[in-house]
Amino acid sequence: MNPFLRKTPDRSQPNRRDFMLQSGAASLGVTSVVNSIAQLKLVGAAAAQGAGSDYKALICIFLNGGTDTNNILIPVSGGAGTARGHYESGRGIPTYAGGTGGIAIPLADITAAGTQLNPDNPPSEYEHASGYIPADGNGNRFAVHPGATHLKSIFDAGHLAFICNVGTLTQPNVTRANFNSLPASQKPPQLFSHSDQQVQWQSSVPDRPFTSGWGGRIADILDGVHNIDPESLSMSVSVNGINSFQKGIQQQPYVMGSTGVSSYSGFGSPYNSGLTNPALQPFSGYNPALTPGSTNSNYQNNNTGWRLAAFEQMMAMSHGNLFDQGYVNVAKNARVTEGLVGSALAVTDTGGGNTALDTFFTNAFNGTGINGLTEDFARQMKMVARLIIGNSVLKNKRQVFFVQLGGWDTHTSQIPTLNDVARTDQSYYRLVRLLSCSIKGFYDSVNSVPGLWNDVMAFTASDFTRTFTPNKTDATGGSDHGWGGHMMVMGGAVKGKRIFGTFPNLTVNGGIDVQGNRGRWIPSTSVDQYAAVIAKWFGVSPGQMSAVFPNLARFTDPFSPAAKLDFVDYTA
Repeated sequence: MNPFLRKTPDRSQPNRRDFMLQSGAASLGVTSVVNSIAQLKLVGAAAAQGAGSDYKALICIFLNGGTDTNNILIPVSGGAGTARGHYESGRGIPTYAGGTGGIAIPLADITAAGTQLNPDNPPSEYEHASGYIPADGNGNRFAVHPGATHLKSIFDAGHLAFICNVGTLTQPNVTRANFNSLPASQKPPQLFSHSDQQVQWQSSVPDRPFTSGWGGRIADILDGVHNIDPESLSMSVSVNGINSFQKGIQQQPYVMGSTGVSSYSGFGSPYNSGLTNPALQPFSGYNPALTPGSTNSNYQNNNTGWRLAAFEQMMAMSHGNLFDQGYVNVAKNARVTEGLVGSALAVTDTGGGNTALDTFFTNAFNGTGINGLTEDFARQMKMVARLIIGNSVLKNKRQVFFVQLGGWDTHTSQIPTLNDVARTDQSYYRLVRLLSCSIKGFYDSVNSVPGLWNDVMAFTASDFTRTFTPNKTDATGGSDHGWGGHMMVMGGAVKGKRIFGTFPNLTVNGGIDVQGNRGRWIPSTSVDQYAAVIAKWFGVSPGQMSAVFPNLARFTDPFSPAAKLDFVDYTA
């Protein structure tokens, strides 16, 4: 056992996870063995995580800036008085050749991209009894944005579902009629504010000061049950910095970058100039007290080996002074953790900076003009896939990941007045395409290990959706801060090819539009309800739900038919 990776919290001195969170020193190192048979390692990973492994991975895909989901899930059938009619009149269809327009997606674009969802199914299949929902009683059909063709393919494969009109709420029964008269305590504070709504989404408790995120509270409850190996990595891993979602009371996230962890410099890449076998774990896989070149020593008998041995021997020393010991533990914990994470990444490492998953991302972005190997969000998704595939090394039974794609604050030029080819390369269109292709690369990567997709669930979240009506009617127009929006959930246990929740009434200045606004939909599903269904799949029991979601009891039971949220097959 490595005592510096122990799971039992010791609050008398800095521990590994607390230090990493507070110091931001989690950009550590990678010790991967250059391996030409990475595909065989994938088979080994599958065997290590085979039937009965009880492994589950949860991925929060946070779309920072407020994603306009009104243009991700789009009604495509019906005339005036239907959802499509309201969509076209409320958003306005842009005139690409010039003149007035809006930010709606023309049917021609959707048809050309082949993005219509379930075009062959009769309208009755949108009834909730079959897992679908009625849009407005008129049997409307739906499509996704023309840049999201990969999302359609995953949806059609039965592995992705949409959950309609989700947002922050402090209580049910908020209506257009009573919104202005409700006391401030009965509405989420600072509605339409980016920073406030991001925190409230990630905490699920908008009416209390922030202390923890719902992902962090899940980790607090489940870590001692599922991640009992004293040498396992933190249950929560962020590939995009410190966030509110993963902040727990006891459990804190391990934070790394989208390109991996970085080793201490001067010892080779990584440590191959100083160690005989760089894959061995420091302080447990080999003894730093052994002289370089001696029997059972892992240090090479050269200047680099002697220097590394001296460095690691200093890290292994004990100090009576708490400050001195904490200072030494910083370096030691970093060295230990980089070895652990590096070994997990070695499962998919093919050498030369390449991975066994690169092809999946290259193929997903083919023809888009976007490089799936250099875009940071695509690399975040690939890093999560690598850690999931290499999880047998990390020794976690549960993992919570956080990734983030920013840039969704589309106040201007949401759909520029340009020709179609140029338009797909800019602003909102490019973000949708980047999101869709990155998810596709992730989906194909995880599916390269037989059965592993069944152990994975990814979900989207965002500050809010955006106003239904644009702020201008020319090419510079965009959309402003809204409220309830559509989310996506994907995974082997997801009841895909379905739309859950309640699709909003798209009547501007009527229906569920916040009084006096321009199509800001009052959420019909709270973050608490949406998240509780996900948490149940991850292993949170009914008796633990109130600890994770303190406000959940205020709303309709998310597991009852009335909530229309049965988007998970818990037996899968």
